[in-house]
Amino acid sequence: MKTKINLLLGLAVGALFIWLALRGTDFEGVKASFKAANYLYLIPVVFLSIIVQIVRSYRWGVIVEPLEKISQGTLFSITSVGFMAITLLPVRMGEFVRPYLISRKSTIKLGSSLATIVVERIFDMLTLMILLLFVLMTVDLPEWVFRTAYAILLIIIPFLFLLIFLAVKREISAKGFDRIVRKLPPAFSSRLMKLFHSFLDGLQILPDWKKTVYLSFLSLCIWGLIGLITSILFSSFASMSELPLAAAYAVLIITALGVALPTAPGFIGNYHFSCVVGLTLFGIPKTDALTFAIVLHFIQFSVVIVLGLACLPFIKVPLSLLFKSGEQINTTYDT
Repeated sequence: MKTKINLLLGLAVGALFIWLALRGTDFEGVKASFKAANYLYLIPVVFLSIIVQIVRSYRWGVIVEPLEKISQGTLFSITSVGFMAITLLPVRMGEFVRPYLISRKSTIKLGSSLATIVVERIFDMLTLMILLLFVLMTVDLPEWVFRTAYAILLIIIPFLFLLIFLAVKREISAKGFDRIVRKLPPAFSSRLMKLFHSFLDGLQILPDWKKTVYLSFLSLCIWGLIGLITSILFSSFASMSELPLAAAYAVLIITALGVALPTAPGFIGNYHFSCVVGLTLFGIPKTDALTFAIVLHFIQFSVVIVLGLACLPFIKVPLSLLFKSGEQINTTYDT
């Protein structure tokens, strides 16, 4: 029942963004824009998209390594299948798939695996916001973009410091949490304590400043490559070929913020609307902006799905299992 509600919610939000992206669109102009595009640039775009997935899996391995050394082949397979699940499942329910899969291939527990994903997402968002601040020094963007960056940083940075505190003061954090949840029913409190303790285990990389710096570098590489992909695809369209590299990163960041919202499978709707918003800030006609959004979305998500399907036999998990909700997956294995 909950899965159906999430799906309906995602479809409703996606439909709203599709309407926002398409309203007032000259579809004949979009058709002409598709015909005029130079699709040779898709070759480096696809190649770099695969490289991004490789670096993503390697970075996750760096986060997971304090818990257990996992082979790069296993990490790449799980990352590919996990991101495919994020793409195919609504309202980001696929985020639970990688923790589930890594628990099947290792001794890493649920809470610990979830913590590694939280750390990964924190560094993703922090990297994006830092990139955005550099972009704002190069090109003029509306005030709302600047305010959004600061608002997110005001949330992300304290949260990162909280995670570092929990990791450094592990015993104090665990005892304090246990003291609070013991007031709950024993069966529930016992499960919560196990989950929180294993979550703290997943934060082990944060007190190691050398590995944290390395993690920041890898995050910068990932988003630097994704921005380069956007810039290369600009060259496919005559109206965008002269846009600076900073514009590519601005469009990337605005799109990334858009897909952070829970929505329909494949981020259909909010991806396109956010990308169009980003491009129109640089004076790109809506017809070309929408065409670009459709092409970039199709390439990036096709690569993710193809890699996920190709890696599925290696993890030996039925595809149907990946379509369960996070709550259902949680009940299939021990914390």
